[in-house]
Amino acid sequence: MQHFFYPTLEAFLQEPKNRKHRWLLLIAEKTPFDHTKIQDAPFECYGGIFSQVIYDDQHLEEGLIAITLETTPILLDMRDSIDEKSFELSKVPTMLAFVDGLSTYIDHFLVDLFNNLNTKISLIGGGAGKLTLKQEPILFTPTSFTQDSALLIPLEQHLSMGVKHGWDFLEGPLVATSSNKTALYQLNYQDAFSFYKKVVETDSGRNFDDEAFFDLAKLYPLGIITVSGETIVRDPITHQGETLILVGDMPENSVVNILKGDPKHLIEAASHAASIAYASSQDNGCLDSTVIMIDCISRVLFLQKDFVKEIQAVQKELPSSHIIGILTLGEISNNGDTYINFYNKTCVVGSLC
Repeated sequence: MQHFFYPTLEAFLQEPKNRKHRWLLLIAEKTPFDHTKIQDAPFECYGGIFSQVIYDDQHLEEGLIAITLETTPILLDMRDSIDEKSFELSKVPTMLAFVDGLSTYIDHFLVDLFNNLNTKISLIGGGAGKLTLKQEPILFTPTSFTQDSALLIPLEQHLSMGVKHGWDFLEGPLVATSSNKTALYQLNYQDAFSFYKKVVETDSGRNFDDEAFFDLAKLYPLGIITVSGETIVRDPITHQGETLILVGDMPENSVVNILKGDPKHLIEAASHAASIAYASSQDNGCLDSTVIMIDCISRVLFLQKDFVKEIQAVQKELPSSHIIGILTLGEISNNGDTYINFYNKTCVVGSLC
């Protein structure tokens, strides 16, 4: 797997050597993008638009990462059921999976995907989308530019992963007593926004009436407590009256905590995720690897200039590796043969070799 950074789409398309390959393009949102240029290219290009990309020790709002592909990606409409007869997902050992991060069909799709996969598959990915938080076409193939879709890239390499979030407990446990997909209506039988607003304003000393919702909410995510005790973080991105709108589903009757962030703990969590990935890769005899860092854009918004320390923390744990990555609206990884998770505000580190 070869990978390169280009400052513009035109610079990538004009490189003569690129005509020999099929490409995955991870494009930062402020990079001018014209899909007709992908359609007219003399080689195949697949990919998506993300809030930022990570290359070595930088996170960038402009530019793109181009990755050579040995297989042909599969574009699926997440609103439809997966037709297992159309391709052999059950034989794939490793997969990258990118979804429309603002779709309401993500969780349903990931359940369907899990039911069609090899139970021992290693899978990593995230949600494409821009910081405008406006849903629009975001994933592409040589012939399509779509939303409510998923792009799956089968790989032959071995993938080792670590997943950590680092957010701290503030309030709970609570119950999501009324919800539907990404809409949370009630917490403990009380209007969700009013309940959340009171907790956040009391802790922060700030007021939702004085600033944009996401500027304050990005500091206080929700955490779904799973049966195994794991916390799946959910990002409130706006509210509609008393309804909180999240990135990712909130199943009704979920047990929920309100969380808060400490920069030191978030950076330590990223380091821990990298150390887990590294230890696993060493156990599998990997001497040199490409590191894929899937991290939530709201961690950048929280850490601001200190986010580079999070990248450096990952680099320190994987010193001989090359880091490529994306800042996403939701992060994806699997957990053995039990499920595929869609996280928010979480650092997922994968080592490919």
